[in-house]
Amino acid sequence: MVSRQDYGQHSSAWHHNEMESALDLDEAGVTDDLGTAPRRPGPARGPSARAYLLLLLGDYALDRAEGAWTQTVVDALGMVGFEEKAARQALTRSATAGLLEPLRVGRRTRWNITPAGHSALTAAKHRLFATGPERDWNGDWLVLLATVPESHRNLRHRLRTSLSWAGFGSLGAGVWLSPHPSHAAEAQQVLASLGETVQGTLLHARLDNPEERQRLVTRAWDVAELDRQYQRFVDRFATAQPDTPECALVDLAHLVYQWRRLLLADPGLPPSLLPPRWSGEQARQLVLDRHRRWQQMARIWWDDRDAA
Repeated sequence: MVSRQDYGQHSSAWHHNEMESALDLDEAGVTDDLGTAPRRPGPARGPSARAYLLLLLGDYALDRAEGAWTQTVVDALGMVGFEEKAARQALTRSATAGLLEPLRVGRRTRWNITPAGHSALTAAKHRLFATGPERDWNGDWLVLLATVPESHRNLRHRLRTSLSWAGFGSLGAGVWLSPHPSHAAEAQQVLASLGETVQGTLLHARLDNPEERQRLVTRAWDVAELDRQYQRFVDRFATAQPDTPECALVDLAHLVYQWRRLLLADPGLPPSLLPPRWSGEQARQLVLDRHRRWQQMARIWWDDRDAA
């Protein structure tokens, strides 16, 4: 069964920030003109001080409805590997984005989490530390047929990066696939953001043959490479044993940051479309265990430094 929706010149205006993942708030406005990067396995950029800042605040300030002193943030990001200038820029950019609000207290500044920041960080934590795989799939696919004039190479690039970011896989020129029909609104928003030049048709379809399903997955996504990325993540962090609060904070920050990058590269395929021994689930269990244990140690450092 296939149903169809056409999108193009009658779509309403849309801005990319309205669909940004809470996991990727740190990248807004610092990558390409969409504020996005290809949703593909592996790091696309170097470490982001703002990403580390938001992860730290999510771990040590969010649940207490508190912010942090500038020096606490500078010291924590310094231990992770960022210079003071980068730490201060991360604070300023987060405030400009409406996530933090500076409060002068004498000669010091305390950075409080705004309601918007609280919502974004809470959503990110729910995604980062989900306790189990998503419910399995009912077999429905979302197919997007998109057309972009050959002369508009920039629009083709923006379409490709935005759809990849949203978890769509490519079956060839202009044909995109997702096992999540609920992503139709997001696909419509991507098309609308690119203007009347880009036209698209959304199809809702079923494919019941398991072998054909797997062939589609193999064509549309590099699942094997993502599986290897997850396994390397497990190999890197499974043996880490921080023995001081400082080491726990650093190790946990790196673990959550790398985990976040993997989630951003992961299209979120249903369990039935993944390999039998999917490394992603092993990585998730590792993250849940290490986060629970290391956060308790690391909070000792954070609380002591922020109380000064």
